Amino acid sequence: MITLFVGDVGEYLANIALLHSGNARLITAKNCKNIRAGTYYTSIGDLVTEEKFSAVLEQADVIIYSPPDVWSTAESNRITEYWVAVTRAFEDKTVVNADRLKLPLLSKFLQLADGRKTQSPQLWIAGCSITHGVGVRQSERYGQLLSDQLNIPVSFLTAPGSSIAWSADQLLRSDLRAGDIVVWGLTTTGRISWFRDNADLKHINIYTYMSDPGFDDHVKITRIWEQDRAYEAITKIHQVINFCAKLEAKLYLAGILMDLRRYSLDFENFIPFYHGDREKYNDNQFLDIGSDPERHPGPVTHQWYANKILDRINQISS
Repeated sequence: MITLFVGDVGEYLANIALLHSGNARLITAKNCKNIRAGTYYTSIGDLVTEEKFSAVLEQADVIIYSPPDVWSTAESNRITEYWVAVTRAFEDKTVVNADRLKLPLLSKFLQLADGRKTQSPQLWIAGCSITHGVGVRQSERYGQLLSDQLNIPVSFLTAPGSSIAWSADQLLRSDLRAGDIVVWGLTTTGRISWFRDNADLKHINIYTYMSDPGFDDHVKITRIWEQDRAYEAITKIHQVINFCAKLEAKLYLAGILMDLRRYSLDFENFIPFYHGDREKYNDNQFLDIGSDPERHPGPVTHQWYANKILDRINQISS
């Protein structure tokens, strides 16, 4: 059996391994192939490349994860935890001290914008900047107005600039339950979520390139216009429709900035905000403008949204 202690470069790792076995040996880039039974210790610094590091992990029967109090570099920490976690998951290896894997990358992937507020039925609001309430006070956004009018708690799964796919993921992983009311403010399809180098998630849309023309060097603007954006949006919407139906949560789809208009007519409980009094309201003109430079809708428009949603909820309930 091969027992492998994995951590950072430094004498501390050798001391830990030698306490376990006086014959523990260091694995480096020079002796990392065809390891025989015994006790060993190593790090990404000793093996130099990720390919050699992952290959050594695959040869081990038991991996004992032994992180230092302070890592030599953040990159060593990231690479080590990533490959130990991958080996544990996909190679079915025994990893001792797996609870010490902090995996900051995974925590950022799985972060939810909000959580459940009560054990009783509640309201969930999902969507982009308009639904988030950019340009108005939190008490003036339509989701909060609905919460006040229905007299139930509300959770906001919202983020400025976010995509339909991001909102769908938030809804599908949240603690929705039977009897809950879900209002999803649908946005345009030309949006994607971008994550790189363990940084924060970035929501990309046309305004990203308008404010930062150089961003095209990172993500080509053509990506937001690709046809699979519409495919992704439609399939994600139907996943949430199916999910809420299975849970017996009531879902309402609010067509705020939607560019799938013809298709949206097939959605159950769809509320077309772009219809109504065309002299006063259309896609490019709100009933009033908020306080932000991007000219999001103001409190009058949010109240109009809330009233239309409440009318539909009352209509379905009666």
